[in-house]
Amino acid sequence: MTSFLTHRARVHDACLPLHRRHSALRTCLTRFAPYGLRATYHHLTLSAAIPRRLEADPDALVRAVEELHEARVLWRARADEYTAQRRAEKWAGRRAVANPRPWWLRSRWDGPNRAWYDDPFRHPPLRLPEYLIVAEALRRGLLR
Repeated sequence: MTSFLTHRARVHDACLPLHRRHSALRTCLTRFAPYGLRATYHHLTLSAAIPRRLEADPDALVRAVEELHEARVLWRARADEYTAQRRAEKWAGRRAVANPRPWWLRSRWDGPNRAWYDDPFRHPPLRLPEYLIVAEALRRGLLR
């Protein structure tokens, strides 16, 4: 199985046919989709202005995958921080996960402030990296 970064490189590869680059973008979404696959794809379609006919603006795929990559970098940094925190807690003898659980560990039934929605057309108007920053600030209690 190939990685997010491999498929990101394929989106950037101008030698590949557009349908293959578009397929690589969709595969990136299977690896990381903060709102869920369909809602995140819809969000990227709007924010990167991906046209129906990809020939009209092939750079839209690159804009979309870069926005997704920026968000993923932020998410990975927070996930790594959480992993280190949980290791320290386990070492100290606390095995249970604190409530409320971080947004990336919540199930889709965990309330109205969840990070994804059942309706793919319903998602925050922010860019993905900005959304992750706001979600983290809300989690830490810095915003209300």
